[in-house]
Amino acid sequence: MLYIKPVAVLFLLIIQFTTSGQQEVPTNVALGAYTYNSSAYYVTDHQSLTGSLAVDGVSDGSLCSLTKPEVLPHWIAVDLGNVFKIFFTILYAGTNGYIIQLWNDLNFFIVGVTNRSLDFHPPVGGTYDLCAQYPGVVASKQVVQLNCSSTTPPARYVILQQPSNSTGYMSVCEWEIYGVPYGRYRTNLLLKKPAMSSSSYFDSYCSDYVAKFVVDGFFDNFIFHCHCSNTKDPRGGGNWFMVDMQGSYCVDYVVLTARDYEGGYDVQIIMNRMENFIIGLTNVSSATSPPVRNTYPWCATWPGLVNPGIKAGLKCNANLPKYRYLIAQASATAGDGYFHVCELEAFEPLDRNSLIWKRQANKLLIGFQFNQLYARSAMDCMHKCQQLGGCDSISFHPASKLCQLNAHTNGYTSLTVDPNWSFYTRKKYSTVSQLETFMLSEPLNLLKRTGLDMVLFH
Repeated sequence: MLYIKPVAVLFLLIIQFTTSGQQEVPTNVALGAYTYNSSAYYVTDHQSLTGSLAVDGVSDGSLCSLTKPEVLPHWIAVDLGNVFKIFFTILYAGTNGYIIQLWNDLNFFIVGVTNRSLDFHPPVGGTYDLCAQYPGVVASKQVVQLNCSSTTPPARYVILQQPSNSTGYMSVCEWEIYGVPYGRYRTNLLLKKPAMSSSSYFDSYCSDYVAKFVVDGFFDNFIFHCHCSNTKDPRGGGNWFMVDMQGSYCVDYVVLTARDYEGGYDVQIIMNRMENFIIGLTNVSSATSPPVRNTYPWCATWPGLVNPGIKAGLKCNANLPKYRYLIAQASATAGDGYFHVCELEAFEPLDRNSLIWKRQANKLLIGFQFNQLYARSAMDCMHKCQQLGGCDSISFHPASKLCQLNAHTNGYTSLTVDPNWSFYTRKKYSTVSQLETFMLSEPLNLLKRTGLDMVLFH
């Protein structure tokens, strides 16, 4: 049984949109996107039927996403990375009895949208905006197109959910989401650009886990689906990836998609390998001089362990000029080596004159000071940092009004605990939505541990 809306409906949608002044035609914006799922059916250590299989571009039913029957409610969701106006979706249903002998219940399924991060707000019926609800039964292997309401707001996250009275599992072989960019669209500087690595791991499942996978546009973080890269250097070895942006860019922030946990061994191993990873920039190709820690300009470092499967966002040092090559490198003391990355993204600022100052209370940076003076307040100290130039961070002592200006283009060592000082680093930000995304990307335990605050000014 095949259910397809008349072609005229799709045609009218496109004409209605293009006559409004924007000339873009809706495309499938879900292909390869980062996904969430209520659960993923575990087959073996080398096969887990995650939501990524619903956006891999393969709709023939050979590999489909599958939720666990016992974990309710059933849903999958897609992070589109930017805000889009969504017009319609096409769903390729899985079979009944796929892997497990239960009913694939997609009857009366719901499609919704939201701009709240699903890292902190998992989908709950009634808490997101409705695109549409399918008005009937979905048969095994049926293809269904569902048009969104004209009142559906532009959004970054799209949700596919069973209604509350459904039973059985949810299996989707492919889910296409058609939309156009909304507002100011930021372009990933790394997508499909030339990538290199210090080494590549080899096994019988994916052969070489080569560097090109970190920029292939597929966010599937189950490593045995063969969209992740993995070095084979030991602890303290090179363990780096480099991407040639094929032009000089001022990098505002970087997002690294981490490998998920597949089961079968200690999850701590995966987390330890990514601990304190480094993002750097350079104008020197690895073919000329391979990256060596503490010798290249430092964008940022991730503070501590990395939870499996997350998108780790880092704001770059606002003082850095344009560079051509981006570096992702494991810390010299991280785990047992074997640095693994599933996707790397880098973005320019939309407004290079706007700054965000990030505060860490009770912390002092020692050994990187190039000037010391007095300031009326922390804000005054920040302004002095900007006026003098070459300043990457400040340390401020509220009682004495002492203002220390620091320079650390190639990064800095750990901070010293001192209850009398506060340490501030400056980053670029562009829009309120970007700032909210950045704040959400900060680990909650880091926010609680450091008393991190934000100070904004132009």
